[in-house]
Amino acid sequence: MEPLSDAADGPVPVGRRGGRLAALDAVEDTAASMCRSEQRVCRALACGIDPAMEPVAYSVLCAVRLVGSCRVTDLAVTLGMRTSAVSGHVASLQRLGLVERGPALDDERSRPVRLTPEGLRRLDEARARRRRGFRRQLAGWSRADVVDLAELLTRFNAAYPGGSDGPPG
Repeated sequence: MEPLSDAADGPVPVGRRGGRLAALDAVEDTAASMCRSEQRVCRALACGIDPAMEPVAYSVLCAVRLVGSCRVTDLAVTLGMRTSAVSGHVASLQRLGLVERGPALDDERSRPVRLTPEGLRRLDEARARRRRGFRRQLAGWSRADVVDLAELLTRFNAAYPGGSDGPPG
């Protein structure tokens, strides 16, 4: 693929008008649109797990699955959130029976959070719904285009500060 560049610097990929800055602006606009779409998807997935669940709590639930049994402070680092906010979501998820707290390691604040069997089951169901949605969305795409998209999104996510180790949705 030809590199994106300003018109004065060289060629722009076929079908593109404008220079590198215009293309970068388009990427930023598309990334912002993807974030809004992801928020809508998380809202629907959270509601599908439990109507009382907030969308951010779905992300916390996914993070618990990603990192396994861990402290709230570890979840906060994984999610880039304040510990107090994560703690509130963990308490909500506990009330819903989706996570539980293990025995304190050193003090009360070090009680590890882990998924309950019910939390794992409901999260797996939500993730299966999400995967079916992606498969429908990309049904008309060629295998090569899907592979390219996956590679480009992986590269794009890795360019973010902190890399691409965020929780799966």
